[in-house]
Amino acid sequence: MEDKNKYVFQVNLKGMIELLSEHIYSAPNIFIRELLQNGIDAVTARKNIDELEGEITVYLTTQKNQLKLIFEDNGIGLTEEEVHQFLSVIGQSSKRGDIDEKDFIGKFGIGMLSCLVVSDEIIVETRSLIKNKGICWRGKADGTYTVEATENIEKAGTRVILTPKKEWRSLFKEEEIKKNILYFGDALPIQINLITDKGSEILVNKEPVWLRPEASKKEILEYGRKVFGINFLDSFKLESNAGDVKGIAYIMPYKVQFTGNTKQNKIYLKRMFLCEEAKGLLPEWSTFVRCVVNTNSLRPTASRESLMNDKLMVDAKNELTLCFKDYLKYLTVTDTEILSQIIKIHHLYIKALAVEDTELLKIFVDFIPFETNKGMMNFLSLRTYNDIIYYTPSLDDFRQIRRIAGSQGKTIINSAYSFETDLIEKIKLTIPDVTFKKITPQDILDNFGEVKISDNQYYKRFEEKTNQLLQGFYCKAQLKEFSPIDTPAIYVANDEAMNNKNIQSLSNLTNPFSSTLPNFVKKENENLPTLCFNKDNEIVQKLFQVEDSFMFEAIVHIMYVQALMLGGYPVNKKEMEVFNNALYQLMILGMSDFI
Repeated sequence: MEDKNKYVFQVNLKGMIELLSEHIYSAPNIFIRELLQNGIDAVTARKNIDELEGEITVYLTTQKNQLKLIFEDNGIGLTEEEVHQFLSVIGQSSKRGDIDEKDFIGKFGIGMLSCLVVSDEIIVETRSLIKNKGICWRGKADGTYTVEATENIEKAGTRVILTPKKEWRSLFKEEEIKKNILYFGDALPIQINLITDKGSEILVNKEPVWLRPEASKKEILEYGRKVFGINFLDSFKLESNAGDVKGIAYIMPYKVQFTGNTKQNKIYLKRMFLCEEAKGLLPEWSTFVRCVVNTNSLRPTASRESLMNDKLMVDAKNELTLCFKDYLKYLTVTDTEILSQIIKIHHLYIKALAVEDTELLKIFVDFIPFETNKGMMNFLSLRTYNDIIYYTPSLDDFRQIRRIAGSQGKTIINSAYSFETDLIEKIKLTIPDVTFKKITPQDILDNFGEVKISDNQYYKRFEEKTNQLLQGFYCKAQLKEFSPIDTPAIYVANDEAMNNKNIQSLSNLTNPFSSTLPNFVKKENENLPTLCFNKDNEIVQKLFQVEDSFMFEAIVHIMYVQALMLGGYPVNKKEMEVFNNALYQLMILGMSDFI
């Protein structure tokens, strides 16, 4: 009773082919990789039986006015039973149970279907080394296939014959076939020949430079230049027991974005090109290198266009990270000139690395550069010439205070960049004799000299008038003493004050939600942004004497917006309008003296 209710799934082969071409495989040229893979796996299987030197020969020829592409190997071949079992069953890998699967590239049993993306029919002629009988298998996209005996293939091996669909004839041109064979198979440990109507050539028969232990640094760098088109700064070896990974990392000679593209590498699986994506295999901060690596044990996804992110990959990534660290440590002893160039160009990545590794931090800390209000300074200079090293994790705050802080003798690090603040915290723990102090614009304001307003009627009236003018901009005015004297005014605001100002500005807009925004603004006047006027500045001194309210208003508005701009603050529409209007009025007043 139970057996009568058991059914077998049906597979729509045409739908499977569409799935492969549109979703699993990223490009139609993948069939070249699959054919190379089948050939190399067949040769690998034969090596378990005899010592014959493996070879793949690709023929591109015209027969009866039809273009034919033939991939032929001298591998183990297939018996008739294996043809039915492996070629005709979707998802059934042709790897035999008595041979170690780790020796093979293919695994999922769907690779041959990629040929039906570009050809209406696959012809496979094969002769098994074990049974020595020629078999011809013909498979079509409609899901039908035939099997018959053949004498077309005389020696053990397999021959795959494809005739291109009209829309894919461009992929069967000689230059395209050659390009794709080299793209996928340039590192394969087998000779690959290409024979066309024009002649023959050997495409692959040498161990790649990047896998040769005896290769010189010059040869490796030249290979990198040819492959990536970049004159790299240096290179070093990558190796991991986990995943059996080996390869080369190349140091970029120029700055790259920290969150750069990880799809600019060359990742091989068992010497077959797999993908350009190194995400998960290399550390996140490693985008300042380009890598060529081969893995023999990491597992591919079903499309074989990326690696599976599993525990083995995590272990491999940890070992490869150590390669980066060991290389940098090695340079401290062997080539400090290259090390200096790397740190100068890629200091963001070195900082990220130093945050992870205390030992590395101790080695490099004095060489690491920081952006300060006095320009770029390495840490050795910072701790040599400063009793206290100030820092701010806010770029807006840094822009506000860098000039004023410099006049007060303070050196301030801009730690707004990735890993900067984390690195400073790590340095605090690692080198406790260096004093760091976080600084804000309010700290700078607190260090300004106080002006006794009550002692001078000009000062008192000045503050009253400026506060009245600036009230509409959610800002208060104060008269202070500070250096440099040539700075007439500075705008000081912490994050909360700026948020309140922005909410206040938005609440003036005509939309259904604007009326609710003032509820989010704190009512305390103490946290208003402050426009500090420099009492000893020449312009401010003359402004004390201005009696004309029209001119006073215009000058204050210009100084207010100018202070916003110098501090790197956003200027809203209302502020820009009063600035332009004030500037226009002063120009008219000035011109009237000459008319």
